[in-house]
Amino acid sequence: MKLFEKLFGNLFSSKKEAGCTLEDLERVVRYREVEESPELKEYLALDKLIMSDEFVLKRYNLKHKDYKMTDTYVIASRYKELLNDEELQAFLELEESTRLKNFLKFKASEDYAKLKNKNEVAKSLDLQRMYNFEHSDEYKLYLEYRDSEVPKEYKALVKKMETPEWKKEYAFWSNPNRWKTTDEYQQEIRYKQLAKRADIVFYLKQDPAEIARLEKEMKK
Repeated sequence: MKLFEKLFGNLFSSKKEAGCTLEDLERVVRYREVEESPELKEYLALDKLIMSDEFVLKRYNLKHKDYKMTDTYVIASRYKELLNDEELQAFLELEESTRLKNFLKFKASEDYAKLKNKNEVAKSLDLQRMYNFEHSDEYKLYLEYRDSEVPKEYKALVKKMETPEWKKEYAFWSNPNRWKTTDEYQQEIRYKQLAKRADIVFYLKQDPAEIARLEKEMKK
């Protein structure tokens, strides 16, 4: 009853003299105690946050936004498409191969001119290998993709998808229960827990004007 003493001191000789019941007194004291509690302050702060238009809109978007409408989905889908492109993957494999590197090195040398001489080619197994490679489907594929933007796009996607930021983003948006992984969801849970507290339920049911009237009566 410390709050009671703080509010009313020794003004009460009896509940009858005060013009109100003991139940009224207990209600006023409890109301003021709850009003000063950290739990109520937390509840009111969360109530303001959770009822805000910004919070409501964010919750709706996170819960209901179709994953296929996100940039993350577009990137992942394009990557999968290029990953399944057999010609592109063959080019990327060839691009890193020793045989292509050896041929390009040979092509930049003076010996490359010998490929135009059939007699020279006929006498050398190395020249024959270079000649056959230059006229192969593999090399044609290389020439087709060498200046294409597609390999550049694929490599850029791979680089992006290897970053921790993108992995985190992908894990979030591809999760149908993504809302439950947010800090806002935890705030919502805490708000609901506080809303069930007996003291807070009691406090919210009271009419502040009625409490003020009772206090006035008690202090007469």
